[in-house]
Amino acid sequence: MGRPRTPLLDRRRIGAAALRLADENGALTIPALARALGVAPSALYHHVSGRDEIISLMREELVLTTGAGQGAHVWSQPWEQALDSWARSYLSAFAAHPGAVPLLATAPLAEPFMHAMYERAAELLLTAGFAEDQVMPLINALENFILGSALDLVAPPVMVSAVARETAPHLSAVLDHTPADRSRATNAFDVGLRALLTGFRDLLRG
Repeated sequence: MGRPRTPLLDRRRIGAAALRLADENGALTIPALARALGVAPSALYHHVSGRDEIISLMREELVLTTGAGQGAHVWSQPWEQALDSWARSYLSAFAAHPGAVPLLATAPLAEPFMHAMYERAAELLLTAGFAEDQVMPLINALENFILGSALDLVAPPVMVSAVARETAPHLSAVLDHTPADRSRATNAFDVGLRALLTGFRDLLRG
């Protein structure tokens, strides 16, 4: 007997194609995804219930292909180092798929594997001494910063240009000390992350 024929569609393939499509177009529709997969839209519904589940598969694909979920060893570190590692892994993941960021960032998080990751983050911060009403604002603030930084990484290296030194001498002076390559965005991320973690530390001590 020959080998069983590989199914035309499976959930992993759907998630990968949806992530690629959203990254390229900045949007996702069922008809466009079906075309990308070479099937009729009705065929997708044999594997997923709808758009929300497709976005869940996109998130799962992102975690699987980038390691953004990270292992338990990350969460065993002191809270500042753990959040630093988490932020950097997520920056890399989102920077690899900037077109999909708006879609992934605005859909509710209903996936158990995402809940497990947030559980680790919540446990980390509560154990460190943060109050229960502080934890989600801290996580949301960090994620908002990461998402913006991911978009900055794929923006033009020079974002402020054609500045007249006569009318903007202070801005010109600081731009003279601003890199004109990708390190501009990475430097901004490093400075911003350090500032956020320092602010978190002050809240803990307050």
